[in-house]
Amino acid sequence: MKKNWKLATLALATTGLLFTTACTEDTIGDGGNGNIADNLLNADITEDVTLKAGITYTLDGGIHVKNGATLKIEPGVKIEAIHDNKVDYILIEQGAKIDAQGTATQPIVMTSQKKEAGAWGGLHICGYAPTNVGTGTSEIGDATYGGDKADDNSGVLRYVRMEYTGYAFSEDKESNGITFYGVGSGTTVDYVQAFMGSDDGFEFFGGSVNIRHAVVTDCSDDSFDWTEGWNGKGQYLVAYQGSKDEIGYDCDCLMECDNHSTNFAATPVSFPTLANVTLVGNGGTAQGVRLRAGTKVGLYNTIITGKGKCLTVETEPTESALKNGESKLNYVTIGSGFTSKENIYTQSDFLAAENNNEVKDLTPILRSFYVGTAEGGRNMSTVDSFFDAAEYRGAVPADNDWTAGWTLSSGSEAQEIEELKGTVTSDVTLAAGKTYYLTGDYTVKSPATLTIEEGVTIIAKHDNTVDYILVEQGAKINAAGTAENPIVMTSEKKEAGAWGGLHICGKAPVNVQGGKGTSEIGDAAYGGDDAADNSGKLSYIRLEYTGYAFSEDKEANGVTFYGVGSGTSVDHLQAYRGSDDGFEFFGGTVCVKYMVATSCSDDSFDWTEGWCGKGQFMVAYQENEETLGYDCDCLMECDSNDKDNSLTPVSHPVLSNLTLVGNGNDGRGVRLRAGTEVELYNAIITGKEQPLTVETVNTENALKNGISRLNYVEISGILSSKQNIYTNDLFQAAEGNRTNATFALEDKFIGTADGGKDMSSDSFFTATDYKGAVTADDNWTAGWTL
Repeated sequence: MKKNWKLATLALATTGLLFTTACTEDTIGDGGNGNIADNLLNADITEDVTLKAGITYTLDGGIHVKNGATLKIEPGVKIEAIHDNKVDYILIEQGAKIDAQGTATQPIVMTSQKKEAGAWGGLHICGYAPTNVGTGTSEIGDATYGGDKADDNSGVLRYVRMEYTGYAFSEDKESNGITFYGVGSGTTVDYVQAFMGSDDGFEFFGGSVNIRHAVVTDCSDDSFDWTEGWNGKGQYLVAYQGSKDEIGYDCDCLMECDNHSTNFAATPVSFPTLANVTLVGNGGTAQGVRLRAGTKVGLYNTIITGKGKCLTVETEPTESALKNGESKLNYVTIGSGFTSKENIYTQSDFLAAENNNEVKDLTPILRSFYVGTAEGGRNMSTVDSFFDAAEYRGAVPADNDWTAGWTLSSGSEAQEIEELKGTVTSDVTLAAGKTYYLTGDYTVKSPATLTIEEGVTIIAKHDNTVDYILVEQGAKINAAGTAENPIVMTSEKKEAGAWGGLHICGKAPVNVQGGKGTSEIGDAAYGGDDAADNSGKLSYIRLEYTGYAFSEDKEANGVTFYGVGSGTSVDHLQAYRGSDDGFEFFGGTVCVKYMVATSCSDDSFDWTEGWCGKGQFMVAYQENEETLGYDCDCLMECDSNDKDNSLTPVSHPVLSNLTLVGNGNDGRGVRLRAGTEVELYNAIITGKEQPLTVETVNTENALKNGISRLNYVEISGILSSKQNIYTNDLFQAAEGNRTNATFALEDKFIGTADGGKDMSSDSFFTATDYKGAVTADDNWTAGWTL
């Protein structure tokens, strides 16, 4: 192909991209030597160049990085191809390098002014690794590739997103998101996305480069494509194709896999080893994974769905390699449609292979496009040190969505991720499906309302700033997700205690001195005399990795309710792996339904300062210390006021249909103390050496004289009484209770015990006739919790 787009040498010198021998590295955009006005990339790069963090550069034409030069791209850089009559692309020649290292919060983005598939020519990398054509010439840019250096190093790609590639140079030469021509295993490729390209997402022409954490979204030809003897490895690979109605065009294969199109026996034979792959097609009749043209493969821990022919094998050498065991398809789940063209390796062979299966409906497994895994996978770390020990099928576990924050989802448009910080004084809406970064304290002041629409993800940045959301008295939060599109509040750092959670301050009564308190986090006022105060709505929200320690005695819960009133609506919330409490109530009258606290290191539920709300369908589950790396305290810690048990209002919540499952340690399950009163019905408490303890005179007297009630409560041990006023004998004699019970719970906490009290005489409660929170035939936690 003629390179008539290239500029003359004189033009190169004028722009400053050709440097004198006195300069070893130039920085574009820092105002120093070699600075280009307007941050323009329009000529070949012959010496080391750095694109500075956070700056947008314009790509005008095709540029080659020449042998000996390194193009370094810092986090947050955007390269935007001009929409004009020039062809724009970047090509790394043999002997040159690209060092593009973004982060999850500051990915490097290569895109186009024209937000449309096929707008520009993408990224092309040429290396010295073996191919089965010997030495070849790149389809785009006419650059040489191939050689005998399997460990050749062309640089680093990390957290790089390619948007709107696929420019058609000719009828048979369209450009991919990234094309790897004979690229060697010394090159690092990790966390890359190809988004809305009009050709392939990632294509490998031979070579031995390895790839991890790769996402291809809405690319019209093949999501992944290999040929000419690719022998790399891959783990955590995702392909997702939106429907034609949604994205405006159709998509071809999820993976098209060749050795050589005309010489099936050419060596080296393509033979990649791939594990933990999720491939979701757009429902068309085309092939999903197409193995052909002599390729071999090792494919493990994979989910393939959304195509009429999910898995197709063709050509005699490809099928024979599968039949004789040289190639392997193991631990592979397909939606439907296995096809063998030569009838050598058949559907029966596939289903008879190790742990393969066909599952017609994979929607219970996959949610949010491609997030979710299936049980049962091979530990590939025992095969090769490149692989992690991921013993499941699929690429993206629900509890570790490594695609969050830096990738774009199907059908979306490229956009800057907005930061949330500071003070909100007028109404703000976070738009459905968008991702936002929380970069400090985000405080909603009266009378403002923070509206969070379904599918929003809020990610707290992992830096030196404390991140939390605080809703002050008189302000509101209206955060309404759905089971299919929950609102997720999480952190970049997937670790308990990573950020400061959600705090809501209301005007309902509390029993602190003077009737008003100050929040532990944010120093905001709470409490008053408006029991029906309305702080908004929370529905279908998952809060992950909260519990930041502001000080030794001030750690943040998942959600903290400070004097929140009964006019506030709270349902379908999960607190997941926090380092303090899941949900804590400082007085107030707020009522809650469908609550899940999972593996929170302190208490799953905690109340104090006169909480008088109601609750139904409440789950606490604690994983064991070996799994978590930390221990968990109580399932419920229940106080009125730890300084003065007699202060009013006395805590007196009414709760029904609870399943509380501890982690098997010698601690307490439900701990009633500090003067609290309670009415607890239809509950299962298990997994703690002391499943139910009562302490303090006021608390035990209220139980004995019937002000408090424990009815239809089953515990796995006996009740422990510190004051010996309300004893285990009294508990056993109360209506519907049982001690030393055993429970047949499935999948952590699903299942109920027969016999319960119908609480629906109070209109807040749903009528039930069982003990426990989650029935086997109505798992209301499915789809939105982890």
